[in-house]
Amino acid sequence: MFSSSEETELRQVTELYGKVKELILFCEENHEEFKSNLHEVKELRDAFDHLMRIFAVKLGVKEEKNEEYLKINMEKVFGHVYRAGYDTLDYATLILRDKINKEVSGFSHSAIQAAIPTYYSEIRPAVESITSDIIKLRNDKDVANRSPEVFDKYFQNVKNLHKMFDAILKTKPALIEFTNKRKKEQLNDTLVKIAIGIIIGIALAIIGKIFI
Repeated sequence: MFSSSEETELRQVTELYGKVKELILFCEENHEEFKSNLHEVKELRDAFDHLMRIFAVKLGVKEEKNEEYLKINMEKVFGHVYRAGYDTLDYATLILRDKINKEVSGFSHSAIQAAIPTYYSEIRPAVESITSDIIKLRNDKDVANRSPEVFDKYFQNVKNLHKMFDAILKTKPALIEFTNKRKKEQLNDTLVKIAIGIIIGIALAIIGKIFI
């Protein structure tokens, strides 16, 4: 039914769709506002419409012998899936960056450094770098010049962000433990200072009575 080149293109768009769907599901599960965003759904619906036009010709449902017709519709399939993918990449990056920031928010620099030794030296710079890359992609994207390799690069960046988030989640108990321990130490120090102050006060009072 399909030529070798058509099979290659269908395989590419199928693999691309799988990644886009994974991103969309992640966004839906992690951000309430995304569920009301129908843009990506519309892009995939439009991609499906063009795909059905191709199948209609191949299955003889539609009499269309013009190869250009098939080529144009295949390009449109890719275009719509890529647009959905790029937009969702951007959204997923923002969600993950926000989640990472929230997980460490409220903890002191020393607590973060103790529980996550690589946070300031590796994780934080990597988050900033990936975010910048995604922003550049959003500004420079050209769906007419499709490249599975380029999309996969940014898809892997988002996957890496997710791994960083999971790593930080695992350190949360250590962050809390360090913070509680430090608070306890500070409380003990305060109590000791108060006790010393009271003892000194009592001692001075006794001395004062003795010499009066």
